[in-house]
Amino acid sequence: MKSPQSNRRSIHVFDLDDTLIQTEAKVRVIGPDGAQRLALTPAAFTTHVLGEGESYDFRDFGNVGILARGVLVGYTRTILETLLKRGTRSDFGILTARGDKRLHAPFLIRLFQGLFGIRLKNALIFNLSDERFLRYKDSSELPESLRETFSGRSFSKLSVPERKALVLGQDLAARGYNDISLFDDSRENLAAFKVIGKAFPGITYRPHFIDPNWTARLQEFRNGDKPRKPLTSGRASALLLLQHHSRYAENPEAGLRALQERGVVSLPGGVRLAYADGKYALEKK
Repeated sequence: MKSPQSNRRSIHVFDLDDTLIQTEAKVRVIGPDGAQRLALTPAAFTTHVLGEGESYDFRDFGNVGILARGVLVGYTRTILETLLKRGTRSDFGILTARGDKRLHAPFLIRLFQGLFGIRLKNALIFNLSDERFLRYKDSSELPESLRETFSGRSFSKLSVPERKALVLGQDLAARGYNDISLFDDSRENLAAFKVIGKAFPGITYRPHFIDPNWTARLQEFRNGDKPRKPLTSGRASALLLLQHHSRYAENPEAGLRALQERGVVSLPGGVRLAYADGKYALEKK
């Protein structure tokens, strides 16, 4: 008899913009008069709601030149390198709201092969705004377990988090994956796992929030009720906080030494970084 572990088929799925690569690409909000009203970052687009008569312009995300000039997120690169160092047997995939897979897939395949020696399969790159993908999804009905959740809407009418949730649960499950890790810089996208967990109970979902600059987590701590937050990643998280949110931006290692000597380093917004007995934490002043 096979053990449960032997039946496990896992995959690590990465969002593209601001999770894997940071670029200058923006989602343009166009008014009824054809003029641009806003230029949204990928993170802001996730929760944006169009006004009456407005529409989106995704032309930046069809520009492979902008993508190729992007910078690989160091935080995510470390995650990938750690997974490979441990000898993972998992597959890898990309789940992005971008369109036109024919443009982006070759670049992403070369990127994974060149940097990590990973054979990224074309079939595991999902471009959720690609017209061909939309036609494929809309040509078939939603699984019965999700019809009520999505109120009978077609795939093209779902939000980005809903689309990602459906693809993770439906398409990857159909390929036999039963252990899925999603790496995304959007809390909303990760929260969609709750819906899929009910619809596909036989699959294990592992959401991982990517916040390479600690901007979102720091703001959540400021706005929360807890006076103290231990840093589970310890030194690594402390260095990110010092690099992006302290006067030690130019030399975070010096900030770390100061922290270890003094026990505290002030951060903006009434927060400080604390160190004691080999452990790091955020504290409110």
